[in-house]
Amino acid sequence: MVIAVALFGTTAATAQTTHHHHAAKTETVKAVTPPDAVLTAFQGKFSGDTATWAVTPSGNYAATFMSSGEKECAEFSADGQWLRNRTDMTLDQLPDPAKTALQSKYPGMEIASIQKLEYNNVNPFYKVNLKQGDQSKDVMVNDAGYVQE
Repeated sequence: MVIAVALFGTTAATAQTTHHHHAAKTETVKAVTPPDAVLTAFQGKFSGDTATWAVTPSGNYAATFMSSGEKECAEFSADGQWLRNRTDMTLDQLPDPAKTALQSKYPGMEIASIQKLEYNNVNPFYKVNLKQGDQSKDVMVNDAGYVQE
């Protein structure tokens, strides 16, 4: 019995040590520095903001940053062309026609999250996650209140 307790104690201590080292390795993030054209385009569109950069699977550069207290993500091509932007929003920032349309079309559902999506040459729209109990639904709505599932 004593041997079993001693072996268990050693195994648990080893497991904790191994887990600790593993956790330290997964927290290491390599910083990405985008090309000058991307940095110039970013500062032209989001003057004064600083970003954390990553490379997307398609080879574009994604910036994550805070602007006016909201988390934003913007994507640029390697030659500096702005492609898209996503901004986390609160309910009070959603335009009234969009709120009214959602409340009318989905009575009883609450708005769980909102992201404003902007693409080059497309009018901005909002991706809204609605919830009621264990039901969840994502819909798109524009400034005028047009809703699309």
